[in-house]
Amino acid sequence: MKKIILLFLLLLSIIISFSLISAVPQLPMIVTGNVSINDNPAKIGTEITAVVNGEKVIGIETTEKGKFNFLLQKLNESDEAKLYVDGIYSEQTISYKSGDFKQLTLKVNKSYLFYYLGAALILILGAGIIWKYKKPKIHGKK
Repeated sequence: MKKIILLFLLLLSIIISFSLISAVPQLPMIVTGNVSINDNPAKIGTEITAVVNGEKVIGIETTEKGKFNFLLQKLNESDEAKLYVDGIYSEQTISYKSGDFKQLTLKVNKSYLFYYLGAALILILGAGIIWKYKKPKIHGKK
């Protein structure tokens, strides 16, 4: 009877050991490098985003001018991550591999045309409102 109990305990400990070994989390992939917008180092606070199969898996803001780093994890081996800078595709795609290290240079061109057009539109509307409510002064009439 003691042999059966010992055999049972040995098998139970082997099963528990295998379940603990398989529960070890995978190592993250380290991604680091330089980032520029319009050929200038990106400002602090620039958002870097990784997207896998149309789903955002990580988004970070730069804490150093022109530099970034982040960890990718909990992905399937060989998942393709597209990298974006302030929402603009950087033309960089990386293949995920647990424990890997990638050093990249992300470059994007950002057009400020819409900002300038918006500011011009606000100025024109403001001038129009002022012109509309401005009462003309007629000299010589009471």
